[in-house]
Amino acid sequence: MRKYSKMIKPFDIIMVILLLIISFVPMAVFAMHQSKDEGNKIIAIITQDGKVIREVELTDHTENEQFMIKGNGKQYNLIEVENEQIRIKEDNSPDQIGVKMGWKSMPGETIICLPHKVLIEIVAEKPEEIEEDGLILSH
Repeated sequence: MRKYSKMIKPFDIIMVILLLIISFVPMAVFAMHQSKDEGNKIIAIITQDGKVIREVELTDHTENEQFMIKGNGKQYNLIEVENEQIRIKEDNSPDQIGVKMGWKSMPGETIICLPHKVLIEIVAEKPEEIEEDGLILSH
């Protein structure tokens, strides 16, 4: 252990600390970007085989809602929406990857069940802007 401590120079320690700090920059940028999206509606877009099956608004969603998406033959996915979150609660795919992905609620997150070709994508929709007399009003 002593021979390794002799190999470490003060500049090495500074470089390691600097690299650690730089590694957290993307998280800070992402957090700042998320704070700008606070006024947006958050929507879960559910597609199967590239076709939009359903859109669920997650913003201010309080009740528990469950619905079934059926695929080819006996394929099914049970989708659950609760408290501004969405997940695949149950499906009959072999690996249960979609179920294991858990709850999602932030824009940019996705849930996917490849055997059933089901994709749940969380997106932020900006409030509509109305232009009146040269002013842009946002609601």
